[in-house]
Amino acid sequence: MAAEGQEDMLDFNAQKMDDQMGELLDAFENHPLMQPPVAHPTLFFLFDFIRNTRKELRAIDIQKLREGDAEAKKQIMDVIGRNGLTSALINDTSGKLAIMTGSDPGNPVDFGPDIKDKIRALGPEKRSV
Repeated sequence: MAAEGQEDMLDFNAQKMDDQMGELLDAFENHPLMQPPVAHPTLFFLFDFIRNTRKELRAIDIQKLREGDAEAKKQIMDVIGRNGLTSALINDTSGKLAIMTGSDPGNPVDFGPDIKDKIRALGPEKRSV
């Protein structure tokens, strides 16, 4: 039985999140502005951030998470937080993301429906944590 306060981790599906993150990365790779010879800096920045977040997810010992390990829970909450930040950045309309990545805030990147659908699938309303 999980420790008190850890029941929410029993239903966490790391494989599903990993698969969804892979689909999101594929959507980035297929975006027209990610094609060679030069990827758009905003797209590349977020692609790299998502790729690193996925590496963090894959490094978590899920069995320890299910056993109530505080460090494993901290790690998974970091991954979830990073996915939330990714969603906020993809849906940013203020131009701040463009400024962060050296792009024109008056002409922000259109991520398109595929990327937006994929990040929505990672949203908090789509998972049990």
